[in-house]
Amino acid sequence: MVIRVKIGGLEAAKSPEVLETLLGSCVALMLYDRGKRIGGMAHIMLPYTDNTKIRTPGKYANTAVPALITKLTILGARPNKLIAKIAGGSAMFKGSETMNIGKKNIESTKKELSKYNIRVVKEDTGGEGSRTVKFYLKDGKVEIFHKGGTKII
Repeated sequence: MVIRVKIGGLEAAKSPEVLETLLGSCVALMLYDRGKRIGGMAHIMLPYTDNTKIRTPGKYANTAVPALITKLTILGARPNKLIAKIAGGSAMFKGSETMNIGKKNIESTKKELSKYNIRVVKEDTGGEGSRTVKFYLKDGKVEIFHKGGTKII
């Protein structure tokens, strides 16, 4: 079954589910426990929030990472076995470095992951345009559909 991850949302599931989202400047964070075949995806829109009472923790990098780890742990994943893959963070406004929220989302996501000693093993980030991302929990494969074609990470 395909579970669609909405903008600012996060989902966690077990194999054989597939998690899917559509991105522009947002970042898809995928965490995976290979041995348990449990994974999750957050659709991160913005790098940071100070609000500790938000209803959509997947929206911000600094709240998405701990919230996704918690959801995965509840399903049986082992936090010390999690690996990360990230996709997205496109520059949606050409020529404006100050408007490059995609770059800021990528940097913030990596910074938050480092706090939990989770390494990014593969990524498809930056560039221009939108991406559709499918995360297959049976094997941890991530399929990315971009205007330039399809890529597997």
